[in-house]
Amino acid sequence: MDRLSVSLNDKSLAIIQKYQTKYDTTQADVIRRALHWMSIIEEPAEKVSVENILTYVDYLGDNEHLILDIAHWKSIFIEIGEGSKKFWDDVRKTGDFHRKEYFDKGIRDVQQILNFIEKTNWYSLKVDSKNSFTLILATSESVRFIKTFFEGFFSNFPQKVEIAEENMKIRINVH
Repeated sequence: MDRLSVSLNDKSLAIIQKYQTKYDTTQADVIRRALHWMSIIEEPAEKVSVENILTYVDYLGDNEHLILDIAHWKSIFIEIGEGSKKFWDDVRKTGDFHRKEYFDKGIRDVQQILNFIEKTNWYSLKVDSKNSFTLILATSESVRFIKTFFEGFFSNFPQKVEIAEENMKIRINVH
């Protein structure tokens, strides 16, 4: 085993001490663990930003969300067809529930909300201006679902939000 001397700033030392206490271990062991985790996270972070990885953990960590292939997503909407009034009412209510959940997490700005939900791959977000956004959908079959979800989401929002659908896109304008 090689020895290594390292100079640390106060912030880095505080982090090491925090984990040293948490795991009841040595500074050297904390550094070894950190290097181990760095080697694990580096490769995925080259494909996806750390921010996205943390969002995925947020979505999946409580087992309230699932990962779904886009082909399955599309097939579901083809099978649903028109869907029942109850189904669409439930989608709308789910949107409003998510608004409350996101507000509790401190996610309150429209662009911040759209960026967060974009990680689900329902759409790609195009920021047209500070108050205007275009959602370019992953599949056209999901347009009614996503529009209805956002209608519910923004139904009790502090600002007036207009949602319009056109050619595999949803436009969101904040007034």
